Amino acid sequence: MVILSCEDRGSRARTLSITQGDTGESMARLQKPREEVRKAIAARIRAGEDLAAKAEIAERTGGYKDWLFLFATWRDETAAELTTLYEESDIGREFTAVTTTAEHSSPRFTFPHRKNALETGLFWLKQLTGRLELAVGASPDVIALESLHPEIYAKSRNLFEGGDYAEAVEKSFKIVRARLRALTSYETGSDAFGKGHLHVDGAAAPHVDEDFQNGVKFLTMAIDRFRNEKSHTADGNLSDPIRAYEYLRLSSLAMHLLDGAQSRPS
Repeated sequence: MVILSCEDRGSRARTLSITQGDTGESMARLQKPREEVRKAIAARIRAGEDLAAKAEIAERTGGYKDWLFLFATWRDETAAELTTLYEESDIGREFTAVTTTAEHSSPRFTFPHRKNALETGLFWLKQLTGRLELAVGASPDVIALESLHPEIYAKSRNLFEGGDYAEAVEKSFKIVRARLRALTSYETGSDAFGKGHLHVDGAAAPHVDEDFQNGVKFLTMAIDRFRNEKSHTADGNLSDPIRAYEYLRLSSLAMHLLDGAQSRPS
């Protein structure tokens, strides 16, 4: 016969409520691309599973206090991460609630309850991942990828949504260079507009066409410079999705303008 303590009964009740879908009420609008959210939650699950493996070491060596410290750190960091992924802070608070247990007379007696809480937290996170497709995506006015030039969107979207911002931006820069090369056989803005005699249609009026041509030329030259600058670091110093999107928008503008371009040999 197994007798459950009040705390164990509470833990069972929390697990049952998760299984029955009560956490669905906390599902809110994502603040980041869906795939980035998926990756972030997966990372917290891996960290929790690593912590579960370390529980065996704590039991074998009596290192209960050290393990409890690691558990508290994992719980706090996971709750904080969840708060950055969803617009509503309830997600982080709910995770904290389902992984909180009372302190007991010693680390040894607190340990089994926190170990159960870890298992509950991992189950909760996996359930959250399973419902990601039901979550409302990030606001389109923040990261409206669909409005980018079709070639930029097609080749950079998966990288961006997967959180590979530097690679997504690098890909967009390469697409612009490839278009310049296809038009003039030169892939840099200065050479394409100089040696390649590239001309872009779209000036507001004939008397400002020179200004317009210089504007597009300097835009493509800026992309050359940004590409060179970012190639000197492993991640391109790009960890902010908004900044990465702005670079994609820069490449998208260049591509839209180059859609109306042709080489005019003198």
